Amino acid sequence: MSQQSLKQRREAPPPMRAKFLAATPGLLFTLICATLVSCGGASANSSAGKTPSSSSSLSFQGAQYPYAVFVPSTYNPAHPMPAILLIHGSGSNGAYMLNLWQTFAEKNGIILVAPTLPLGAGFEAISPQVFEALMELVKKQYSLDSHRIYLFGYSAGGYSTFYSAMFDSTYFAGAGVFAGIITPDYFWILQRAQRKIPIALYIGDHDQYFSFAQTRATRDALLANGFPVHYVEIANQDHNYPAIADKVNQDVWNYLRQYSLP
Repeated sequence: MSQQSLKQRREAPPPMRAKFLAATPGLLFTLICATLVSCGGASANSSAGKTPSSSSSLSFQGAQYPYAVFVPSTYNPAHPMPAILLIHGSGSNGAYMLNLWQTFAEKNGIILVAPTLPLGAGFEAISPQVFEALMELVKKQYSLDSHRIYLFGYSAGGYSTFYSAMFDSTYFAGAGVFAGIITPDYFWILQRAQRKIPIALYIGDHDQYFSFAQTRATRDALLANGFPVHYVEIANQDHNYPAIADKVNQDVWNYLRQYSLP
């Protein structure tokens, strides 16, 4: 594939600027599940208290990757906590993603790690190494449960999330993506996974950048290769993940927390 076509494939939609289409009560989630696991989940309570996050930078192969970490107020080094690595969309940053998850993480005892990344084809190729190096660095600072480290990516961040989930399937316990796909020319990455890592995939029926046909193709390719998949089509919803982050975060956690590494 040419560099031009690869570049075009990776040019991401504008970051989180789409108008939110209000959902009809009770019809927000049209759940289409590809596993035997229940899809349901209540929305997170946004009134919970928050603990300030810390920020630092990872040095990797001559580049610097700023990142922020959120640690719940209940943290006790003697009791390792699960962690989620959050991958932002194009033009955004780690702090923004951290803010969308912080209240939920405080309530549920989850450590969050949110880097700011130069998304694109060049970064995607090294994302598995960068993500693993970042989490190993955070492990030196906080007590993480190595069996329960997860990925969650939004929009353009979904490319690196899928890529790293496949190439680091024995490092991450599971992964979730909102409004992202694996393009057919990249289905080959599914063959590189050493473990059938569980994947949760969310898409709105009014998404401006991805169609049901594309997300269903991603779902079907994952299923055909033996991956557990939790697939959710959201009624009356566009590309704007922040507008329904509370509900998505609860649902993806309900699914991913069932899985841990051996």
